[in-house]
Amino acid sequence: MRVVDCAGTSRTRGRAHGETLRDLIADAFARWAEATLSAQPPGAPGGGIDAYCERFLGETALLQSCARETPDLHDEMAGIAEGANQPLHRLAAYNMMDEQWWFDARPATPPPGCSLIAMPVEGGHLLAQNMDLPGQMDGSQVALRLSGPDIPDTIVLSAAGLIGLTGANAAGVAVAVNTLLMLGHNPGGLPVAFVVRHALAARDGDEARVRLADTRHASGQHYAIATRDGVAAVECSAGGCASVTLAGPGRLLHTNHPLASEDIDGEALSRLDEGGFTGNSRRRMDWLQRKEQALTDAEEVRALLDEPESPICLRANRNGGSSTFASVLYEMTDRPHVSMRSGFAGSSLWQSIGFKSSTEEMASA
Repeated sequence: MRVVDCAGTSRTRGRAHGETLRDLIADAFARWAEATLSAQPPGAPGGGIDAYCERFLGETALLQSCARETPDLHDEMAGIAEGANQPLHRLAAYNMMDEQWWFDARPATPPPGCSLIAMPVEGGHLLAQNMDLPGQMDGSQVALRLSGPDIPDTIVLSAAGLIGLTGANAAGVAVAVNTLLMLGHNPGGLPVAFVVRHALAARDGDEARVRLADTRHASGQHYAIATRDGVAAVECSAGGCASVTLAGPGRLLHTNHPLASEDIDGEALSRLDEGGFTGNSRRRMDWLQRKEQALTDAEEVRALLDEPESPICLRANRNGGSSTFASVLYEMTDRPHVSMRSGFAGSSLWQSIGFKSSTEEMASA
């Protein structure tokens, strides 16, 4: 897992990201463009990836929402584009992954899933997940170590060119996610990546929850928030946010079907059911429920995520092109601790990543 330090103002942080990862971003964009264009239905407008991006952004108000609701993150994204020598419209579309899934709505290729665990541990709470993404994204894994006058020191799992996927900050707030594409979407709402980073700028769990509740959401998504003092979970969509009842004090399991929200898009649900996505989500949840009661600490959770033949470990060749992109484990105690692993179980070692913006040694777990 490559760690990239991005310090300073939002624009400066973005430029550091783009400049440092320029070649990796170019490679990731080429693979994304090929996957995006090859999946377009017959008769779809042509013109290549730039025409697609302009159509996607032109037929939605997602970019305008980013600029209005999170100008700092819009600025950071613009900085990435500048540093990477990429056009902003391409960078913007790439950062709207969940929104692409409902915009393209391809029934034959349902989106990836994610499996999430939260539980109390000695001195606080733990939040962990497998982040499952399209297989062509493998190889672009990075950890962004962000610092600046406007945010707590923050570590996010990301892909080169993305502002972030999930993360934790030094103030003691961690956020993890599960896509819920069967929930209502809003083409004028705030995209998921920007919601995650907006929540991670909070200084405590209450502020993070308020930020989620006050956001107009573009996509259906489950957000789990862990702090030393507890765990909260909300399922957000165009219709608002619904609180998820925890399985026990500080205990939460989630995959990719709603546990609380009733803002169901019937057409999307039928498409996901027919594609096997909902059934796969329920199988992963059933497996987690059977395993969860035996978990007592971070090492046992890490061992669970390290089971290569478990249903929560996705491989592209047997999961419709979806693969476990990375795993994260956030221990939110008096001294928050972040560890991450690239790829699916057994493909690489876990790394411990410190919050300090200066270069640190990373220990293999």
